[in-house]
Amino acid sequence: MEFIKQRAWIGAIVFGLVLAGAGVFMVGQGRMARDDVKDTLAAERIVSAEDADIPLAAVNGPDEAKAQADAIRTHMLKTTNGKTYAELDRNDPNRAQYLNSVTLRTALMESYMAFKIADLVSGVGLIVVALGGSQVILGLYLGFVARPAVGTAAAVKAGRVIPGGI
Repeated sequence: MEFIKQRAWIGAIVFGLVLAGAGVFMVGQGRMARDDVKDTLAAERIVSAEDADIPLAAVNGPDEAKAQADAIRTHMLKTTNGKTYAELDRNDPNRAQYLNSVTLRTALMESYMAFKIADLVSGVGLIVVALGGSQVILGLYLGFVARPAVGTAAAVKAGRVIPGGI
């Protein structure tokens, strides 16, 4: 039991290093996912509509993707006089065009969501790195600062603590 008391701080440091490593991995994976989505979206060479919230911009980021998806919806609702796909008559010639617009909007919104998830993973990774760093600092504190102050008989024998001292 004495061995565990004397060496537990090493486990805290190892655990902190594992946490920090996992956090760095998460940040890297989040950044890589974001880059993949951006490259895939840019390869489609989409330019946002003139009346989009972000007009005539290359769609290669989350804000542009959402703006273009919103513009497609607005255009389609103008074409159908405000009716959604479910509200259109089965024989309405705009029904197929509306379905195509839904497909495009869904793809753009999936890109938007993928960007947001990648950012979330990177953010959580940074938090995990910080937790790992704090764990390492705690372990070092326990191992090199707090441990010598323990008033056990073994510490007194080793000359680390003055008997009767604070």
